[in-house]
Amino acid sequence: MYDFHSLARVPLPRFFGRLLTLPCIAYHVTMIQLKGADPSTPNYMYSIQASGLTPLEIALPVKLEDITRPQGVLYLVRPWHSKLLGPSAKLDAVTEAQLVAALWTPFNALLLTQLPHNEHKRIASSTLITAQPIDRASIMNSRISIFNVV
Repeated sequence: MYDFHSLARVPLPRFFGRLLTLPCIAYHVTMIQLKGADPSTPNYMYSIQASGLTPLEIALPVKLEDITRPQGVLYLVRPWHSKLLGPSAKLDAVTEAQLVAALWTPFNALLLTQLPHNEHKRIASSTLITAQPIDRASIMNSRISIFNVV
């Protein structure tokens, strides 16, 4: 796990066979609630809350219960890329301010479910999920974790 001040050491994403090693800022999903289904289309509306993010709603073509394991842990993740640091790998006051501004903007999140053996699977891959951090403190407390995505 990498904190805000060790971002220059985060490895790049890479493939090992079928496994994608992906550095991400992870937001643990703390609540997910089915709000309803649209009878005219096969969509299920969910309200999602994740630590450090503003609440959001998504529409999925399948029920989450059908694609996640029982008691499966869910994460909304923001893939990390070193380009967010800009041309300098050092995190000075100016770079930090620019990074916080970049990370505060809404982003397209991936929804991952935890599998056995420290692996994760992307679910809702056909759905655009736009998420946004709550505040500057949630950004400063962010940690980058490495996810093994199958």
